[in-house]
Amino acid sequence: MAPERGPAYRRKLLRLLATATFFNGYDAFVLPFVLSLVLADLGGTEAQAGLIPFITTSGSIVAFFLAAQADRIGRKRLLLITIVGYTAGTILTALSVSLVMLTASQFVAQIFLGAEWAVAITIVVEEFPSNDRGRGLGILAAMLTLGGILVGILAFAGLGNSPIKWRAFYLVGIVPLVIVGLARRGMHETERYAAVRAGDPLGALDHTSLGEPWRAEFRRNLLAVGLLHFFRFISLAAAVFWWPYFAQQEVGMSVSLSGLYLALAGAVGAAGFVVAGKLMDRWGRRPTFLVYTSCSALFGVALFQIHSAVVMLPFLCLAIFFGLGSGCMTSAFATEFFPTYVRSRAAAWARNAFEIPGGMLGPLIVGLLGDHRSGPIGSIGDSMSVVFVVTLLPVLFIAWRYVGETKGVDFVSMDEARR
Repeated sequence: MAPERGPAYRRKLLRLLATATFFNGYDAFVLPFVLSLVLADLGGTEAQAGLIPFITTSGSIVAFFLAAQADRIGRKRLLLITIVGYTAGTILTALSVSLVMLTASQFVAQIFLGAEWAVAITIVVEEFPSNDRGRGLGILAAMLTLGGILVGILAFAGLGNSPIKWRAFYLVGIVPLVIVGLARRGMHETERYAAVRAGDPLGALDHTSLGEPWRAEFRRNLLAVGLLHFFRFISLAAAVFWWPYFAQQEVGMSVSLSGLYLALAGAVGAAGFVVAGKLMDRWGRRPTFLVYTSCSALFGVALFQIHSAVVMLPFLCLAIFFGLGSGCMTSAFATEFFPTYVRSRAAAWARNAFEIPGGMLGPLIVGLLGDHRSGPIGSIGDSMSVVFVVTLLPVLFIAWRYVGETKGVDFVSMDEARR
């Protein structure tokens, strides 16, 4: 391996890619935390609030078409495009004067953020050696909770009380995005992608068709991984979106206290990713995922049945530790099953065509079921507990019955078999 591709470069690479998962986590938590401020400022009901993530998250479905281009134009070039687009969407969000404009702006931001996530995961899988991929994915995924921690810290510090209120949460990230965008110009294209393109001068491999991951030899894995993503993300997205509101409205916690809780729990959750990454390399992807998902179901149900702020913190920590931490394994499943020439498109299908629709449905379902005026359950907490049970049981079954093991997969042999 060339010196510029060694451990020092991989550490630098993780720092440059971390913004993809960091702002994915930041965006996932910031709107739930400022939701009450947004509704007070721009108007709206709980049921309407449930529609916001349904619409904005659909931007990540559009991101599928953008993320798939990484197999055609390269991973590095697409990353440079996505950070520019996401920055523009974030600025428009901060300038929103109505719920419609805010929703449209976040829709645009999610297009680029969704594509960036898929490509960042692909780059880590391709650039890290097989015995270190789990750790790399764990560290990258840990940035999800660090994004949430920052939201919690800013909320606890009273940023929402500033003259521009909720808009300040969107403006604080603009400068870091610009800096990272400039720094990414020094990245290299991944060795695996460059080698596959160089080894296919006659174009025998299809680098452009969106349907290529659905070829007979890939179809079973893609469908199993996609459905696993779909059901898992229904409950995860709903929990991320509605926990702050549940804590503030049904438990009686203040915005500042719930922010402090999120920051503390996020620190524990970040450790969940790192531990998951190490266990993936030691135990394997599937057994680690089964343990994490079982625990996330247990602590997720319990979390939304607690109405004491004193008791809630440890359950929040454990729910985040296992719930978000399982994302390390799903990222591996979505990439390691597939050869390099089609890997980014497979990851895009798993995330944008399966996971994101689940993320759209989750908050909407809980909002409709738990609306205090019109919902059949009439409680956000009870609705969340039901959703956890209904969605995570099929996740466990799919992982146990249909998902194989990808620990130690040899990408060189996989790619050569395709030529």
